[in-house]
Amino acid sequence: MDVKEFLMKDRFAEMLGIQLLEAGNGKAKAKMELHDEHMNAVDIAQGGAIFSLADLTLAAAANSQGKVAVAVNVNISFVKAAGKGTLFAEAFETSQSIKLATYTINITNSEGDLVACAQGMVYRKEKTF
Repeated sequence: MDVKEFLMKDRFAEMLGIQLLEAGNGKAKAKMELHDEHMNAVDIAQGGAIFSLADLTLAAAANSQGKVAVAVNVNISFVKAAGKGTLFAEAFETSQSIKLATYTINITNSEGDLVACAQGMVYRKEKTF
């Protein structure tokens, strides 16, 4: 089973409409089309929806190494409001040891503007998927 098949089990990401585009070698790309249900009270993308896109992309990049990796810390900064349209996330590994690895995740809109940036740390288990 590859990482894309493994993450197809993520029912929450599926409910949000997050699509994993590619994953491998410590990198991943995903997208999410924003709809009414993704909007908050001021009619911009809800931070939790954006965070979920970052989280799934982090999971894809981290798990692309073949071992089960789980997030132990994720920080996100929202730098530009997003309305309806498509958001894209790209994650890449910035450091790794035997058990821990860190990733940077950038979320952009259709115009290529940075909407949010996140840093994540994962713990790699011995278990493979």
